[in-house]
Amino acid sequence: MNPHALAALDANYLDANRIFMAVSDSGEYVERRDVALACCGLPVQLLNFGFLKPPWPDLAATADAVRAYFAPRRLPFQLTFRDPDARRPARALAPAGWREAGDPTPGMTLAVPDEVPAPPAGLAIREVRTPELLAGFGATAFRGFGYPEAMAPRFLNERLLALPQVRLYAGLVDGAVVSTSMLIASGAVAGIYWVATLEGHRGRGYGEALTWAATAGGREFRCRIASLQASRLGRPVYARMGFAHVLDYEHLLLPEPAPTPNVS
Repeated sequence: MNPHALAALDANYLDANRIFMAVSDSGEYVERRDVALACCGLPVQLLNFGFLKPPWPDLAATADAVRAYFAPRRLPFQLTFRDPDARRPARALAPAGWREAGDPTPGMTLAVPDEVPAPPAGLAIREVRTPELLAGFGATAFRGFGYPEAMAPRFLNERLLALPQVRLYAGLVDGAVVSTSMLIASGAVAGIYWVATLEGHRGRGYGEALTWAATAGGREFRCRIASLQASRLGRPVYARMGFAHVLDYEHLLLPEPAPTPNVS
């Protein structure tokens, strides 16, 4: 994939985080030329990060700025970046104590098709338009991701639903929301987020169906490429759907602070 296309995927990813934080009750998004800072305001490391923006004129100074931003907030956070030479930031920041945070997050894409498969029997897919369906969407999405369900209205709320580039999709079984997805459109990219299915309903093709719903929604905005960041659980599903692995988002963490000695 050419550099301009990859930059478009990055832009959608950052726009999704900007939106997510901007509509929330506790989040914040700050951007400057070398880094984008996303802070959800809660101790959820994946939702607190500094995205290192190439060409990285001074990685050490940028990493220090991210650390200084999060230090007074006392929240876990990470550095995130995309680079064909994925070792470059890791090598540059290792002397300051930054370490790799496990496996990278794969970015996957698919050309938006003219048609998508029908959902499984018994699953009804609805675009979220009412407060009642929005509440069900939020509870299912947060529970599916293992986040505190009570926190969902802080982020998945009416302010999000009102944005013109956002669409939420709910999968219902017997009237209850059991699966979710979200579309954020930017330019040619249909970014797919919040694909979640309740544990008791997994393995039935619901997550795939909701991914197709968000992908098809991209046609409304004349998007040409569907893009998502895959979890370990979702990656084989997306690959089966035809999504191709085109990039990796790497993550770096600071070492855990040393425990305070007990001198009593």
